[in-house]
Amino acid sequence: MLMERPAILPLAQFVETHNLGLLKQLRLPRWVELALAVILLDYTLYIWHYLTHRVPLLWRFHVTHHVDLDLDTSTALRFHFGELALSVPWRAAQVIVIGISPIAYLIWQTLVFPSILFHHSNVELPISMERWLNRLIVTPRMHGIHHSIIEEETNSNWSSGLTVWDWLHGTLKLNVPQDQITIGVPAYHDPEEVRFTDVLALPFRKQRPSWTFPDDGKPVRDISDVPKTRLLP
Repeated sequence: MLMERPAILPLAQFVETHNLGLLKQLRLPRWVELALAVILLDYTLYIWHYLTHRVPLLWRFHVTHHVDLDLDTSTALRFHFGELALSVPWRAAQVIVIGISPIAYLIWQTLVFPSILFHHSNVELPISMERWLNRLIVTPRMHGIHHSIIEEETNSNWSSGLTVWDWLHGTLKLNVPQDQITIGVPAYHDPEEVRFTDVLALPFRKQRPSWTFPDDGKPVRDISDVPKTRLLP
């Protein structure tokens, strides 16, 4: 956020002044424009998150977020400075193409930061409450699956705010028992290798196959007969 805002906020002001971007061309009521801007920022963040897993250069930096062996609110802050720097051009493209005003950008940042802290937390909500919340927003149990050492599970649940994007793209996966989830990345599952200084250097070292243990093959899970859209305790 500290790296991004000095560049993006003036850009949003430029977009506002010169009526750039999709939303500015539609000439919508102010409140509708703000709502759509926040929703589209959330959707394009979903796309960015997908790319950080699929583009090798981006994964080099994003993997430092996933090698944390214990999922809690501190994990929400474990992003490599290289990934944060690489995200700035993407954020600039979001602002220009969508037509994001400064107020829309600030509202979105105000919402997304607590959302990320919340779904990385180890708060144990009643399962009935979380199933209800999960219809709308990303919750801890849902995002915990995304941090699993099972590749198929990590390659799901890419939403950061609204869950609708995973529903629409078929990337929602909720049917994993929470007590069967192991957090981390198989290639870097030794606690001695994920200390702060090691994680900082990780993107600049030769990369291992992420989803294989160095000496013990690839972790897998039997296919569940529970529907993928059923959140399990």
